[in-house]
Amino acid sequence: MKPINYYELKPEENHFDDVVIDVTHRCNMQCKNCYIPNREIPDMDANRMIEAISKFPKKTTIRIIGAEPTMRKDLPELITRIKQVPHRMTLLTNGLRLARLNYVQTLKNAGLRNLYLSMNGVDNDDWYEEIDELRCAEKKIQAMQNSAKLNILRDIGCIIVWGVNNDAPKRFIKLLKNNNIDNVCLRFKTIGQIGRHMGIEFQMGMDDLINLVSKQFGVSADYIKSWQKKWKFPGGKKEDDTFYFPLSEKSTRVYKGIWIKLTNWNNDGKETVLSNSRRRGRLTEDFKVAPFFEHVTENEGGY
Repeated sequence: MKPINYYELKPEENHFDDVVIDVTHRCNMQCKNCYIPNREIPDMDANRMIEAISKFPKKTTIRIIGAEPTMRKDLPELITRIKQVPHRMTLLTNGLRLARLNYVQTLKNAGLRNLYLSMNGVDNDDWYEEIDELRCAEKKIQAMQNSAKLNILRDIGCIIVWGVNNDAPKRFIKLLKNNNIDNVCLRFKTIGQIGRHMGIEFQMGMDDLINLVSKQFGVSADYIKSWQKKWKFPGGKKEDDTFYFPLSEKSTRVYKGIWIKLTNWNNDGKETVLSNSRRRGRLTEDFKVAPFFEHVTENEGGY
């Protein structure tokens, strides 16, 4: 393997459009695929975090994640403080605690407007048990309904595990239709070989992922690939291992209609996943900013 192109920036030098912040390493699940399985790390200091992101030279999308960020009692306060900097912000969660509507309302009152909900098993408890080691479909669906009701559901994420949840894409369409959810992005990704992950027999590559969703959504692989030329992330950035497209060509804006995002987390023999990305950064344990996947790989088992 090639050496990882790892580097760190002072907060005031940050050039990343998206910065992931792992506010806690605690979690209420034990998923088989987890990029930060170390649970012994203390929660990130809120004051130092706010101080660091306040120095960013441009408005940035802050991705609050964990392990599981809802494990922090001060999460509503963190949301408010980030919004006051001000930065854009989204919350990535397994959704178990969002099964309570009053808690979701508390997060929205704090300023939360964008939510990414992980649903690897869609509505199938057998899938959740195989992938995430917990039969939690009812809570996941309730979290989806609550966040949609309060208009903060933006993204639903799903890891495709070969031989287990292959039918997840078409199952999601039925689930969304049954719940009258029609403005959301479904994000499908392959298993990444970082942290704790399932074995090679469960893994697939980008071509496999494209073929799988094209058949279930009734769109051609050429249609999916054509959108890689049309779609660009903020700043005009493009990524070879990411495909973003609407199910209907009538949908001209993201989150207006059903959009699909495909990302290949399988490193396919490369030094790390999605290496050399200038879009994804991560706030480090010493409050600097590093490329996300390079930092995860360099600190595997330690942070």
